[in-house]
Amino acid sequence: LVERFVASLPFQLTDGQQQVIADIRNDMAQNHPMQRLLQGEVGSGKTVVALAAMLQAVEAGYQAVLVAPTLVLAEQHAENIRTLVEGLHSPSIPVTLITGGMKLAARRKAHAIAASGEPGIIVATHAAFSTTFQASNLALVVIDEQHRFGVAQREMFGNKGQMPHVLVMSATPIPRTLA
Repeated sequence: LVERFVASLPFQLTDGQQQVIADIRNDMAQNHPMQRLLQGEVGSGKTVVALAAMLQAVEAGYQAVLVAPTLVLAEQHAENIRTLVEGLHSPSIPVTLITGGMKLAARRKAHAIAASGEPGIIVATHAAFSTTFQASNLALVVIDEQHRFGVAQREMFGNKGQMPHVLVMSATPIPRTLA
């Protein structure tokens, strides 16, 4: 699935992007959770690298969640991911958006999809940190703009009894994350 995704891109990945995708693939194959920082300038392709990791989780039969700090960014990510994964897999890979501002019926439906454990990609805002968010088959958490979230928020998935792989992305990581 990852190879088909990379081949479908309208551009060539850089050597650095290819190397990071391979490193993440190796990390996710280990028997302990990955904790990785993906640092790069705005427009350097962090999201493409993260999507490759999310597809690896989906292909293995799991869920991946991408947490974005704003509603606008979460909506952009969800739309872009839907476009990029369209036609890669049959049946299509579900991409579910969960935000705090959703209407109640839509939010309940999105939470039910996450709780079902169906392999797919979930894109969320801070709503992913709520007690009502339960992704029962979660293998990977990607946190975009990690400096916009607190340490406790970034560690919350471990507190929910899940020990997923964690990939944090930032153009400007906080010193604690670098350490």
